[in-house]
Amino acid sequence: MPEDLFRRAARERRTLLNAWLMLNNPFAIELIGEAGWDCVTIDQQHGMGGNETLLACLTAARAAGLPAIVRVANNDPGLVGRALDAGAQGIMCPLINDVDEAEAFVRAVKYPPRGLRSWGPYRAKIGHAEDYFTSANNFTIACPQIETKGALDQLDGILGLDGVDMVCFGPNDLSVALTGRLDIRAKEVQEAMSLVLRKAREKSVMTLIFANDVDFARPRIAEGWDIVAVGTDAGWFSAAAAATKAAVESSS
Repeated sequence: MPEDLFRRAARERRTLLNAWLMLNNPFAIELIGEAGWDCVTIDQQHGMGGNETLLACLTAARAAGLPAIVRVANNDPGLVGRALDAGAQGIMCPLINDVDEAEAFVRAVKYPPRGLRSWGPYRAKIGHAEDYFTSANNFTIACPQIETKGALDQLDGILGLDGVDMVCFGPNDLSVALTGRLDIRAKEVQEAMSLVLRKAREKSVMTLIFANDVDFARPRIAEGWDIVAVGTDAGWFSAAAAATKAAVESSS
């Protein structure tokens, strides 16, 4: 079986830096691996491309030695199974509202008897020395997002589900849900963030958080979140393009 970097780092209390991809370009993934990032999230909710793009990105991630999480567009077992079969280790599901939705998601990620995942791991089983069917449930990662008021209200139940391996705290959508405005530094968001981290630790559930910028990310690393995503590839490209142009203009 390939190394399970996510669980090993969590046991070691070592934060992984996650590159969150929206452009979803395989060459960009290779560059991200070369730059030393620990893992990637391939965003198919707000990111670009369909299944062929996903397959190319997962191939590049494996070549670069980057374990991959795929955020599916919605809580659809077909999308979940397709991403897993293509080689994703983790699946992130957005906009989970309650325990029942989280349970349905977990069942899509896990094989029977825990779940309902269909057999057909054409890429996922490559590199697994063990029997993939019997080992997959302990290797794959079901990661519901905590980004709605409903998920926050039912946090204990979601974290208590067998098979919820990780949760992703989404400060942007949650800030809108709790305050009616986009403000990730709002008091309500800060309190929710602390609550999710504390309760997830109590349940030995791994934690991932999306940070809009470096200033938001640094305290999260200090707090001990297992995985911290810092911006997106689209944001990095945009900022670098603007900075390069400004630098050229200022020197002319």
